[in-house]
Amino acid sequence: MEARAECKYTRVSPRKARLVLDQIRGKDAGAALNLLRFTKKRVAQEVAKVLRSAIANAEVKSETVDVDNLYVSEACANDGP
Repeated sequence: MEARAECKYTRVSPRKARLVLDQIRGKDAGAALNLLRFTKKRVAQEVAKVLRSAIANAEVKSETVDVDNLYVSEACANDGP
């Protein structure tokens, strides 16, 4: 099962966001949230918000999903307008 969440029109450069996203890619969702809590980059708060939204989307999508087994499979930051 896969759950998604997006954040659009965030006022931060994609290069700075990719620095934070590279740290959480492939980690467990709980470990990624803990890592984002102590990251000193401004974009880490926005990334944590999106990650919490993806976790909530997974819970709504399937009631039998175990939140402890979720992990970040893909995280990307693209150019905006």
